[in-house]
Amino acid sequence: MCVRSIACALAAYYSRKASTRMTSFTNKVLAKWIRQDLEKEESLRREFPGGAKKVCPGCGVKQSADRVACTDDNTVLVPTLPSLGHPELLIAGLRDIDLSTRFATRHFIDEGRMCWVFEGVNVETVEPVAIKILRHELASDPKTNNRFLEEARMWQELKHKNILSVLETGLIPEFIAPPASDSRLPWGTSISFDRPYIVMEYIKGANLSTIIRNYGVLDSTVTIRIAMAVLEALHLAHRQEIVHRDLKPSNIFLVPDGNGEIGVKVSDFGLAQRMFRQIEWTPQTTKTGSVYGDPSYLSPEYLIEQKTTPLSDLYALGCVMFECLSGKPPFIGQHEFHTMIRHVKDKPDALPRQIKVPDALEKAIYKAIEREPDKRFESAEHMRMHLERIGESIHAQ
Repeated sequence: MCVRSIACALAAYYSRKASTRMTSFTNKVLAKWIRQDLEKEESLRREFPGGAKKVCPGCGVKQSADRVACTDDNTVLVPTLPSLGHPELLIAGLRDIDLSTRFATRHFIDEGRMCWVFEGVNVETVEPVAIKILRHELASDPKTNNRFLEEARMWQELKHKNILSVLETGLIPEFIAPPASDSRLPWGTSISFDRPYIVMEYIKGANLSTIIRNYGVLDSTVTIRIAMAVLEALHLAHRQEIVHRDLKPSNIFLVPDGNGEIGVKVSDFGLAQRMFRQIEWTPQTTKTGSVYGDPSYLSPEYLIEQKTTPLSDLYALGCVMFECLSGKPPFIGQHEFHTMIRHVKDKPDALPRQIKVPDALEKAIYKAIEREPDKRFESAEHMRMHLERIGESIHAQ
């Protein structure tokens, strides 16, 4: 059964039983959804070991290069970034190499705006790990490499159950790309430079963006529990003077265990702002002018003054909570620049009327996304305690 069919069936079921829809954070249905996504990703990885060549812009499903339209919703497919940039030769050179005495790469998993992601292994314990290796168009700059490693080491110092653990950082010495006889590579036929990497714990879960896109909105209880877990992670980071700077649904992972319990892991601490303000725009980034990040979650103070504080993270989390409940961020423009203007000048959109959200929770979300930072919650811990009281009042009803 395709993802769309599963989502439709679940939507119909929960529309008949709205009062029981995800009433518990440990709801086994949510864990089942995540496991289904993991199984689909594993199947896709076996079918396309080097990465799919096309992706559906509607549902995000990756498919083979010979297809024209999505098999799920018939949307015209577009090329993925690897097929546009032709990094297959580089990726092939990064497979099955020893990063250090402890870790080695194995299989290419996916790509992000900053890094390629590989599944790796701890050669001592034979346990799987996830390895992020900085993309070729970024790693050629020694200053970018140093900033990347500096931020990664700061992230490595954050030890919390709700923060994705960094196990090791370093450089792959003198990586040389295989020569390309047909000159397809826009940066030349070979590259020779040190390439930074991050080794992280390997988690079997799905990010919040995938859950919302594939299965729809979450209820108030689940949204509060996820937000509280994220705030615990932010509280620790802010105490160590580290601001996330790029908090969004795709950086928040839900990880089920065997009993149906759902854990939360926050990823990519502090890797965005200082790095990308120094480089030019490339097709692999979402950089607009001198501003880096997803425009849907950027705070007004960053857009105006390019300054971020712990309260900027609370603003981003408020936007994430709004999206959990409604399926979309509170500010949506006709294009990226328009979205950024809306953060600065407009009031946030109203939550849809058909969504039953407690007044206290709605007020808390709008407080978090106040335009003026001093009108928001004082700290991550203050916001967490406020949400905890709201959650207790919901359960008491």
